[in-house]
Amino acid sequence: MRAFLLALLLSYSPLLLAGSLAPFAAEFRIYVNKLPTPVKADLVLKPAHGNDNYHMLLKAKSFMLTNTEESFFQWRDCQPRTQKYLHEFEGFGKHRFHRMDFQWNPPKVHNESEDDQESLDIPDNTLDELTILLRGRCVFASGERNYTVTSVYGDRLRTHHFVVIDEETIDTPLGKLDTLLVEKKRDGDSKKKRRTLFWVAPSLDYMVVKARHIESTFLKADMIMIDYSEPETPAEPAKTVTPEAG
Repeated sequence: MRAFLLALLLSYSPLLLAGSLAPFAAEFRIYVNKLPTPVKADLVLKPAHGNDNYHMLLKAKSFMLTNTEESFFQWRDCQPRTQKYLHEFEGFGKHRFHRMDFQWNPPKVHNESEDDQESLDIPDNTLDELTILLRGRCVFASGERNYTVTSVYGDRLRTHHFVVIDEETIDTPLGKLDTLLVEKKRDGDSKKKRRTLFWVAPSLDYMVVKARHIESTFLKADMIMIDYSEPETPAEPAKTVTPEAG
């Protein structure tokens, strides 16, 4: 069950429209076989220091586990360019982590985990596991219905395929939203019944508002958005008025 919940949490990120990324904060609740679990997840995107730099944080926590993922990346040519990726899991008596530094000339990732250090050559445009869905923002906004990305986690490269398979209107905390139903497939998956689905809302910059992971006929999980907010625009400072002489 720990591995299943961890795989579920690692699957979900936002999809956004072209241009600069809009900061947001969203909260999700996880259900297993339609029953609510104590696990809630917060997903936050905000600007980082420097032009076109961003920080994305996904944190899931309950009395059983804590799972944290962070990505520091640049946004260039409508896709992320990872600088640093961090993942830490603690629960069920285990503590695991990956700290990954990306370099791009030549493309390489340097990874430190709880029991190893290693470097790996990677293809250009390789993404981290948290930001793989960001590539879809321009793809889906342009009307295309599928795309493929490569991600790296530790010393493993993975190929993911995202395909729009339907359109649905669903209920959310923000009311009814029209969504695209996207399925993620991964090369080398040995389980034929395993599926991962995302409902993304074009009106919310292709934000994931619902996700479902089907591990088998008897094990299914949903991740449903229960809150969403955008940061308020800070008020302009009051102007100082200098009294006229005389």
